Amino acid sequence: MANLTNFPTTDDLNRRLAQQVVSELQKGIDTKGKASLVVSGGKTPLGLFKLLSQQPLAWEKVTITLADERWVDSNNDSSNEKLARENLLQEHAATAHFVSLKNESLTPFEGASGIEKSLKEIAKPFDVVILGMGDDGHTASLFPGAENLFPALDMKSKHLCMGMTPLTAPLDRLTLTLPALLNSRHIFLHLVGENKRAVYHQAQEGDDVNEMPVRAVIHQTHTPVDVFWSA
Repeated sequence: MANLTNFPTTDDLNRRLAQQVVSELQKGIDTKGKASLVVSGGKTPLGLFKLLSQQPLAWEKVTITLADERWVDSNNDSSNEKLARENLLQEHAATAHFVSLKNESLTPFEGASGIEKSLKEIAKPFDVVILGMGDDGHTASLFPGAENLFPALDMKSKHLCMGMTPLTAPLDRLTLTLPALLNSRHIFLHLVGENKRAVYHQAQEGDDVNEMPVRAVIHQTHTPVDVFWSA
């Protein structure tokens, strides 16, 4: 079950989370000689990204990838990769290795097998996975009611990523599957805004993952989940 910590401000949240993430990455480097970080997309984590980029760490030993990607050109303003490159892969963190979730395929469904080959090269388990959550209860690009949702949530699946066409958001996506996300040492759910707290409590109280896919993350017992929230 997930543990919820409240922070008085978003700055406080981001500072603490940056410290926690760097600590976990350092543990990976100390034990394996390398570490891996999966980050969420959108604009919510940009402040966190900038703080992480400023943290002293052997970033050249860290591999970073995304929990999901919108199927647009990597220079498009909607691209999660663009946001990560411009805000996280800077300063100290500029030396980290980045694994893209995008290729030249016309659709994420066609491109998924090629992306999986790149993801398989990252040592598992991931050291840290940072996820967000939408007002509809989606996380990564695991959207309510999407046709590919249940295959992507299937813990018996060997797929690391799948194409996804959301019913409640624009653009086709490619998303890491639930078993891929849970194949990690630690998951942080990064929530900002009063509305997100209400959505999170709604997710806690129910068990229908089709209605709110984030439930599949917060109710599982496979991987520790810390929820960091601020208004």
